[in-house]
Amino acid sequence: MRLEELGEFGLIKQIAALIGEPSSAVRVGIGDDAAVLKLAGDGHLLVTTDVFVEDVHFRRQWLTPAQIGARAAGAALSDIAAMGGEPIAIFVSAGWPPSLEAETATELMAGLARVAGEYGTALAGGDTAASPGGIFIDVVVIGTAGQPWLRSTVQPGDVLLISGSLGEAAAALALLQDGKVANAAALSPALQERFTNPIPRLSVAKALAEGGAVTAAIDISDGLVQDAGHLAESSRVAITIEADRVPISPRCRPAAQQLGADPLQWALTSGEEYELLLTVAPALVQQAAELVADKGGITLTPIGRVSEGEGVVVVDESGEPLELSTEGWNHFSPSPPTHCL
Repeated sequence: MRLEELGEFGLIKQIAALIGEPSSAVRVGIGDDAAVLKLAGDGHLLVTTDVFVEDVHFRRQWLTPAQIGARAAGAALSDIAAMGGEPIAIFVSAGWPPSLEAETATELMAGLARVAGEYGTALAGGDTAASPGGIFIDVVVIGTAGQPWLRSTVQPGDVLLISGSLGEAAAALALLQDGKVANAAALSPALQERFTNPIPRLSVAKALAEGGAVTAAIDISDGLVQDAGHLAESSRVAITIEADRVPISPRCRPAAQQLGADPLQWALTSGEEYELLLTVAPALVQQAAELVADKGGITLTPIGRVSEGEGVVVVDESGEPLELSTEGWNHFSPSPPTHCL
């Protein structure tokens, strides 16, 4: 079977089955936003890794080297936020074409290091190698958490919440792919900032980590519907998303109008948004929203509910299921949906 037939998540499942049960030191292995390792006492070590490949995750025609590095750091740090943790160190292994200007490599790493520093961590090491093709970057982030949030602990009856709003990253990418703008510098300031400097919601994680309100979490890197599906599958529950409650950024609507696109479809299926998708017990929803607003001024919006069953359904305001042209990003798909290509 070819990878385009098996798909990214099918391959991950096969690898997980091959490895089997993790050792006693590994509380959570393959299948979450980060691995969870037991530490002495009550703490946990978080380890996540993200790979960024030229012409899959970024194009040099669209982004400066520093912006490429910043995007890679923000995306990797987002996985630590999705576990309710705090980052402590970043390690980067990179492959560079030998013909690449040295300044490009150093500017990229400077952009990555800048973002790491903004979130209280540092570039602590890594490796370099020659690449026979384009640039690739593998970012490993180490973090800590007292009680990590997992994908597998959603409870029937929970409310589904999302931080911030969705659609800006999708709007920026659509404008670039359609040739409406030549590079990120030509985007509107709001879309440019969201596309070139994604925000890992570490402030949300910090505000909520000690309160015990969150039952499970994931970040939106593959698309809202697809990432909700990861929660549903891991926890063996059914999730209903109410489309009319999904917060769509008003700053993506002009691009949608220009391109004849549906901003709701963007909000439901766009990857690289890096907002947090959380589940919370109904009695604690208001408390969670107030904690986040007080600490960082970020809005938490209820967008759905959890019940017994399986899978994800998106419904309109009358409760009827909506049909989607795609659910989100999946590597190896012969016809992949919107991504940074």
